[in-house]
Amino acid sequence: MIFIACSSWGNLSENAANNTNNILIGLATNLLGIIVTVSFVQHFIDRQDEKQERIEEIASIKRYDRLMLILIKKYVMYFNYVITPMEKRAGFNHLDLKTDFLFEDMCDMYVQTLENCDALFKPRITLFYDSEEKLRDYMIRMIENVPFKYNDKLKDCIMNFIEKSLAYDVRGAILDKINNRTADNQKLSEIIQKEIKDPSNKWLEKALNGEHIGFMLPYVKLYNLMQIEIQLIIEYQNYLKNLE
Repeated sequence: MIFIACSSWGNLSENAANNTNNILIGLATNLLGIIVTVSFVQHFIDRQDEKQERIEEIASIKRYDRLMLILIKKYVMYFNYVITPMEKRAGFNHLDLKTDFLFEDMCDMYVQTLENCDALFKPRITLFYDSEEKLRDYMIRMIENVPFKYNDKLKDCIMNFIEKSLAYDVRGAILDKINNRTADNQKLSEIIQKEIKDPSNKWLEKALNGEHIGFMLPYVKLYNLMQIEIQLIIEYQNYLKNLE
């Protein structure tokens, strides 16, 4: 309309042309005002929708976290069973988040718990893997059902746990040693226990240097996985504490 108003009007009288120009410019100005107003209102509505989406996403995360806390608690308990040898059980708190454990501390992973009423005679490593799998599966459900549009860091933390759990999964090789024996009837779990317990074997150092460590490789992978997962759980819990 502004373009038309500024153009030549042919045979129109000067007065008529001026009136027409004034009308067109007025309409154009009003339309621009409407566009600005609508844009502002739409922006306000979008901000309100975004705020509501954020609130709903946080509410959804916190609903999932209620069960997540229970699964994490069980995971940490069995995690600590695996990384705490029998001689270190004095003053043992199975709910502490421990990050400074050694490879040698995992030596009693095949020992029965004898303390948990749900599974008195199950090896610790079996209970750990059961809890780890349940936690991972629940995280997968959470990723599938929560959009994480406003909580990318939390999504990355959960995805890292899932990815590492799958990438470092050697449970088949480790659980297979529970009941198997050697040709001379020695229990493989007892042989593994001695190999892990002896620090002079330096299994972690050998693996890091690319040396072939054969049947001990799954245990090195398990140690690395547990180091990664406990840090991710700490990261998850810290994020939830600050989530508003």
